[in-house]
Amino acid sequence: MLNSIGVPPFRADGDAADAVAMLVGEEEDPTGLLAALGVQVPPLTPAGRTVAGRAIWVGEVETGYPAADAWERVRGVYSRTGLWPVLIEERTLEGLENFDPDDRGIELAEPDGRAWLERAWAQVVTEGVDSIPRSPRVLTAADLDHDGFGWADAWAVLDDDTEYLALVPAPQPWLVPHLLNWWGACNYDLDGSDHAAMLRRWAGHWGAELMGMGLGTIALRVGNPPQNDEEALAVSLERFLYCSDQVHQGVGTLDELKPHAAAPLWWFWWD
Repeated sequence: MLNSIGVPPFRADGDAADAVAMLVGEEEDPTGLLAALGVQVPPLTPAGRTVAGRAIWVGEVETGYPAADAWERVRGVYSRTGLWPVLIEERTLEGLENFDPDDRGIELAEPDGRAWLERAWAQVVTEGVDSIPRSPRVLTAADLDHDGFGWADAWAVLDDDTEYLALVPAPQPWLVPHLLNWWGACNYDLDGSDHAAMLRRWAGHWGAELMGMGLGTIALRVGNPPQNDEEALAVSLERFLYCSDQVHQGVGTLDELKPHAAAPLWWFWWD
């Protein structure tokens, strides 16, 4: 059944958006710049530095819809600030505590999501393709009908732990897990470069944008999710290779993941 979606090869990554310039000084509170652009944010305080050495600013937000609204406002002016908003928990930034400042200035190589998937698939083949649970579940019209229940509604249902809106100086949104030295999937030997590769790939193909990061979770707002069963199955496989817990400890089979792949919010967690 897996061969029906053409594995391997995986299709090439989509084109990534151009990098955005940093328009805020390294030590400058961005509140004034955002206000000049018509965006109000909660009081901000510095919360450490990215692996590139630039200041991260955070402000407290209320969970659910208020957090989603705050994210959307700041995201709307990203191209004019260079600050990418991420909704985070208290411990999301802990990976920065273990980052060696002497490593600052080392640039991440251009991420290649297809190459990452090919390596992950090779491991599956070694273990046996039957290790991926399957079922007859087919994507339905009802799965694609999100009228009246968009990404912010899904976020409000899932969001129990958001405490802060973080403003991360980032030339590309998909670089944020790398810039924060995020360690939430370290038990699967994933690091910031792995997350950057997959987020860049999904940004190019599906308009996926990082919006939330917890202790072991990542949330993506997806502008153009899959619209048919074949696409949803292909994305489900990519999601499984990236985060198998959503099947093994979640929906149970690759095919039951299809409705989630076709949704406007993608949620990943690693136990």
